[in-house]
Amino acid sequence: MTAASSGGITPPTVPPPPSPLSCNLHTLTKSTVIHRIHDKRFGAIDFNPGFGNTRFAPFRVGGKFVPTAYAATSLECAIYETLYHDIEPAALFKSVYWTDLAKLVYSTVEVARDIDVAKLFTADLLKWHMVRGQLIDTPKSCYPQTQLWSPAIHGSGPTVGGMVWTSNKYDEDRAMLLFGDRVAIGDLNPLSSVDIISDPTTLQLVTDLAARSGIDIIKP
Repeated sequence: MTAASSGGITPPTVPPPPSPLSCNLHTLTKSTVIHRIHDKRFGAIDFNPGFGNTRFAPFRVGGKFVPTAYAATSLECAIYETLYHDIEPAALFKSVYWTDLAKLVYSTVEVARDIDVAKLFTADLLKWHMVRGQLIDTPKSCYPQTQLWSPAIHGSGPTVGGMVWTSNKYDEDRAMLLFGDRVAIGDLNPLSSVDIISDPTTLQLVTDLAARSGIDIIKP
């Protein structure tokens, strides 16, 4: 972000996707285990039908919402991409609420077939004359613009099943979004699901990562 002439902060410019869009692809290979933190209303392999407002979803193709599912390559990354996603680095007091944690489940899922996903890594963004700050590291105010990239990526090829990028909150691992009209229920095998606050191992990691990043978990 850059300083505005008034002394405030102006958001980065998110360019529109080129047409046609050519994507570099990464293959999630069969038997890969991915990690999800999701609302208790959804199962481990359920796709969001169009609720919420995130960087790449919801979006429509042909006037209809494309179901989506976020996931990560590690539990640590999934925690930062969900529980701690909206924590502002410059905030003097960083916190999340216990009551919000209580609504969530941690699931592991096995990929049952090879799935091609578009790569949104720094080297791949260069192909589109972009940097991370124009797509991956943008603030929430840019979501209406970043969401325009989802139908473009979806339309870049009939086998593109989603997208993958380096997490901006936990850059040791990768985050991803899968397209529910390209990835069928049979393409994913649910392995395990636990309530975050009920499973001691998961809760301990949530607590440890909060301490690592100076985040307070506020209990009732």
